Amino acid sequence: MSGMRDGVVRIAPRRRRRRPLWQIVATFVLAALVVLALLLLVVKMFSGSSEPDAAPTPNPSPCVTVMVSPAQSLPSVSRVRVNVYNATQTPGLAGGTAEVLRARGFNVRDVGNAVGKRQVASIGEIRYGPKGKPSAELLAYYFPGITIIPDGRSKRVVDVLLGEQFTSVLDDATVAATKASPTPSPSGPGCATIRPTATPAAG
Repeated sequence: MSGMRDGVVRIAPRRRRRRPLWQIVATFVLAALVVLALLLLVVKMFSGSSEPDAAPTPNPSPCVTVMVSPAQSLPSVSRVRVNVYNATQTPGLAGGTAEVLRARGFNVRDVGNAVGKRQVASIGEIRYGPKGKPSAELLAYYFPGITIIPDGRSKRVVDVLLGEQFTSVLDDATVAATKASPTPSPSGPGCATIRPTATPAAG
């Protein structure tokens, strides 16, 4: 036989099996997704976030209400400089009142009649400048119902004008009890009003 004459046996090559089409398509799709994800990551790293940073929410300043007595914000009587003027036709009214205030510890300066013989029909007036406001608030406790009037003076001295309805200076015990009575007061950096305003005793 001619096929066996040389003693060589020839074997036919095995045919390779072809992959299914869906495997090929899936491989390409997966590779495309990976490349796309890498491109998006690189673009985001170089371009940064397009959304603006949200502004931090400020913390509100605290404001609490505490009980404060007027005595805590008012000066002592010895630090109050006061002029006493008679705004009535009653002789000696300013002099007698000035002696009472001195006995209570006030620093009484000028005593006499109101300028131009001015007359006040009410209990009287307390006139003061910005530096004398605490002194005026303290004096108002000794003259219940008196009118407090700021006049823009630069000095700390306060004027007391005694009017027709004035009768006497309130006693120390009553004033001390009124000043010691606590009242609600807002306190803290978030409060609109820091310092409480003293309220004189009612007449």
